[in-house]
Amino acid sequence: MKTSDKQKIKRKIAVKLYQVRNELGIKQTNLQQEGIISQSHLSKIENGEMNISAVMLYALARRYGKDISFFFE
Repeated sequence: MKTSDKQKIKRKIAVKLYQVRNELGIKQTNLQQEGIISQSHLSKIENGEMNISAVMLYALARRYGKDISFFFE
């Protein structure tokens, strides 16, 4: 897979994570308080600065009430 394709996928996931979290009214600090992910880590993922692991994407998808496939649509 080309680097540009990987970047597009990473960006798509990041944007969807940000949008869903905001639509649900969940703050990054809420997720940190719940012990799911640190605020700084999530910020880096949502800004496209860091890749998200499959395990973390699954955890956030469950917390947001979404199927993991939603983030790839």
